[in-house]
Amino acid sequence: MKKTFFPEEFIEKYSSFLGREWDEFFETIKRKQPKSVWINSNKSDLDEVEQKLKEKDIVFRKHSFSTLALGIEMARPSELELFKEGKISSQEKASILPVIALAPEKTDFVLDACAAPGTKTIQLSNLSGRVIATEVNSERVKSLYYNKKKFGLENVEVKRTDVRNLKEKFDKILLDTPCSSEGLVRKKRDALKGWSQKLVERKATIQKELILHCFDLLKEKGELVYSTCSFAKEEDEDVVNYLLEKRKNAIVEKVILEGIKIRENGLCKNCVRLYPQDNDTQQFFLAKIKKSS
Repeated sequence: MKKTFFPEEFIEKYSSFLGREWDEFFETIKRKQPKSVWINSNKSDLDEVEQKLKEKDIVFRKHSFSTLALGIEMARPSELELFKEGKISSQEKASILPVIALAPEKTDFVLDACAAPGTKTIQLSNLSGRVIATEVNSERVKSLYYNKKKFGLENVEVKRTDVRNLKEKFDKILLDTPCSSEGLVRKKRDALKGWSQKLVERKATIQKELILHCFDLLKEKGELVYSTCSFAKEEDEDVVNYLLEKRKNAIVEKVILEGIKIRENGLCKNCVRLYPQDNDTQQFFLAKIKKSS
């Protein structure tokens, strides 16, 4: 079996950061992560998906944090007819949580700020009113157009642009920002091939620009969820703290996700740092931020 690649710099950084928890953390991220799917309510519902999975004797379980999320014991959910028909999408458990934390409603005008490939866009389409999904990369935006058609995202407008060009005001914003992608190591064994501390720092510089602009696009009392699949405080708490320093009307709200263990965060109050060993997920971070009056 192919071994997961870990740069020495990564091991040194996180063994120091995690201390006594390093061994458990390291053993967890060397294992493949469990599979989950999101039920696309534009085309299906829980009853139909449950019935189809039972017909094929596929073991699944409901995730407690959403009626549209299932854990599934199958190596490639994308091989199911349900997936091919756009009735479910394959999505890691932690990746589902930012939209659940954002909790959009059918009356909300929502921005998916860095949207490609579009799995979270599917969630936002199901739960929101009108959605604008932006992507600056001309190749990556193709996946958004493809998913818009496949999953029937009629309430989603795709724009190939840098989100920093937008001027509209939104009720809610998802900023699942481009990051060093440390969390992908449970999905791709060579995910850390290009990782370095310099990459982390470059990403953090861009993330700070993005979070400021997206916060400014919020309506008064609007809410933003900032998320990454990185465990680096430079890309996580440091970015949120930068926003709090620059925008005095930004408030980090407490997040409760049913069935998910969330620890107290000493680096930034109410920020959610998901440890892989706590919930058997990829390493992940999210923060829910409100724009006060």
